[in-house]
Amino acid sequence: MVKLGETASDFTLDGTQGDEIREFTLSEFADGRPVAVVFYIYDYSPVCTKQMCEINEMEYLTFNDDIRVLGISTDGPYSHQRFIADNNISYPLLTDDEKHVYEQYGMVERSDEGRRNAKRGIVLVDSERTVRYRWQADDTWDDWQNQPLQDIHGLTEELTQ
Repeated sequence: MVKLGETASDFTLDGTQGDEIREFTLSEFADGRPVAVVFYIYDYSPVCTKQMCEINEMEYLTFNDDIRVLGISTDGPYSHQRFIADNNISYPLLTDDEKHVYEQYGMVERSDEGRRNAKRGIVLVDSERTVRYRWQADDTWDDWQNQPLQDIHGLTEELTQ
């Protein structure tokens, strides 16, 4: 699991930001800028839809060329394309159906049956890919009350000056 102050693991996943499906690599996408990596469970689940739309509405994240946002879920790129179109999402959504990146970033919990269940969370990395903030939902289906967005707002201002 990547911890605060550590270098974020680089990864490459298929994803989309609209019509085109392609590979996204964290280091290339960041291009020397901070990135908010947002882990969510499913496109169209009520809690995740609310979470992803709230992030999309945060101007300091989505209208700022100095910071990037990547969403990651276990859904496929075609589902992501519909979700982006239906919700006017302005940032790329990536597919981690094997949960490898979820594992690297500590966003997986084991069920009593031994299944690896994805968890919601946010990891903010700076321009050097150092983890500056991480949040993980205690309960996957609890509303996050915007707390993580409030937490990272000050950090994004600091990182983009």
